Amino acid sequence: MLLIFSMRRPNILSFGDLAILRGMRMVYHHRQISKKLFEKYKKRLSPYASVASLYFWAVAGGAVLEMKDYATKKRSLKR
Repeated sequence: MLLIFSMRRPNILSFGDLAILRGMRMVYHHRQISKKLFEKYKKRLSPYASVASLYFWAVAGGAVLEMKDYATKKRSLKR
């Protein structure tokens, strides 16, 4: 966030950001985003990946109500 907002970098998309990964899963309908798949999308979004980051954050936060997260659900342990 510092690189995008304070330093005004136009091409930042962080694999370590959970909201970005969730937004990508929701937009692209994947159960999980591997590092290789992430790099493919990052290359596609370059040189404006920072703008895409803002959209992925918004989608992950519920800005588009019709979208769902396709991540695999963890099974609860019964005791």
